[in-house]
Amino acid sequence: MGISESGNIARKLEAGKRKPRVIVIGTGLSGICMGVRLMSAGYDDLVLLEQADRCGGTWHYNQYPGLRCDVPSHYYQYSFEPSADWSQRFCGGAEIREYFEGVARKYHVFERIRFNTQVKHAEWTGSEWAVDLEQGGNSEQLRCDILISSCGILVRPKYPDIPGLDTFAGKTIHTARWDHSVDLTGKRAAIIGCGSTGVQMVEPLSKVCSKVISFQRTPQWVLPIPNRKYPEFGKRLARRFPIISKAYYVTFRFAMEQMMGRGIIKDGWSRKMVGKICKWNLESVKDAVLRAKLTPNYTAMCKRLVMSSDYYPALQKPNVELVTEGIDHVEPRGIVTKDGKLHELDVIALATGYHANEYMLPMTMTGENGVTLDDVWKDGPRGYRTVALPGFPNFFMVMGPHSPVGNFSLTSIAETQSTYIMRFVNLWAERKFETVRPREDATERFNAEMLANMKTTVWTTGCKSWYLDEKGVPGSWPWTATKFRNDLQDPRLQEYEIA
Repeated sequence: MGISESGNIARKLEAGKRKPRVIVIGTGLSGICMGVRLMSAGYDDLVLLEQADRCGGTWHYNQYPGLRCDVPSHYYQYSFEPSADWSQRFCGGAEIREYFEGVARKYHVFERIRFNTQVKHAEWTGSEWAVDLEQGGNSEQLRCDILISSCGILVRPKYPDIPGLDTFAGKTIHTARWDHSVDLTGKRAAIIGCGSTGVQMVEPLSKVCSKVISFQRTPQWVLPIPNRKYPEFGKRLARRFPIISKAYYVTFRFAMEQMMGRGIIKDGWSRKMVGKICKWNLESVKDAVLRAKLTPNYTAMCKRLVMSSDYYPALQKPNVELVTEGIDHVEPRGIVTKDGKLHELDVIALATGYHANEYMLPMTMTGENGVTLDDVWKDGPRGYRTVALPGFPNFFMVMGPHSPVGNFSLTSIAETQSTYIMRFVNLWAERKFETVRPREDATERFNAEMLANMKTTVWTTGCKSWYLDEKGVPGSWPWTATKFRNDLQDPRLQEYEIA
């Protein structure tokens, strides 16, 4: 289902259609995308529930120094809403959040958002969903015909279990809850964690802090990505000829899907090429001892690939230090490593990530016949083709379990999944069914096929990452982007129970 580029989103429903009551949980890029799809189709009996005070999801919560997307801006936008105003090839978080909020406002999704509202529980009554909310200490229940989760995959910050962390006399900040009131000028700062977030912070902190210490547990492969600013002339040209922005989108999508996407799912030229580029980048570290500390012992892309052209130069500055000795404990003056050395500090930044793959959790859900989400996910999150769950009628997910989050742009994923979900919303509006949920055998078959295809992915080559569950099994999409889009073209009604 396409989206009207004329902006006329208030068109009337076709004669004979009924209008569903829809609740969308979450207003990150996936929730906003879903809201736009619904509003564009005329389904405006819509409420979006957001626990934060602003929309944007991860781009609202994350505001740490150096934050930027490692997917090109023109590929991280919605294909139906190309922007000619991106300032750089890889834009900062604030600019990205403003883009998504602007889309929400343009398509009249924004005024349907209820902020500072936490979903505590959702229960299927036999004919509709009853959703229990909490807002400002007050409880409320809403009812809907169709419930859609767009909660994302990285939501709840993960705090490290380090003895004495709460005794530190300075300031401790998690990167997903950054405190802008803290003045870093001239401070001695530690960064715990060397994933994408920790890497992005080193260079900007090195410019204002007197000392920056990066505590590394596991080295990362780093792919250099030169960040080019877009000139005003180019922006004006793109505004006049929107096809330019669309061409950027197609070009970047092809490059990422062919170079990185294929390398992730199968060994071959693309995986080898990424590995060689990362090794070449590592050679830019002149000090042999430092270079050895930064050299991983696993295949590039086994962990989420870090992308930066600033990290290695920043580590070689005189006020930056890389510490690979393990952390023993924290005391009021700073961090003590296992060799007994005290690293005196003013600020500790926790770039320690999230509780990955929680999706709707910790909210609880009860489906038909009393089945609970805890029951269904007792062995880990699973779903049907990334968008639905057996036993949970008229319930859908954007960015659900097994989504290809390690392979492609999240906006592209959200567009594909929301388009698929809209087919079922339309069928309900056309009175083709009252309830729909995927069959258990179809879900089991999909998960078995997925597991069998994990063997050739880079995630199984021997490293620990948040892509793996507690049993060491990857949870992401093990096929190409083309297969993902093709699989969700057909609703496969024969694999659903329809009443």
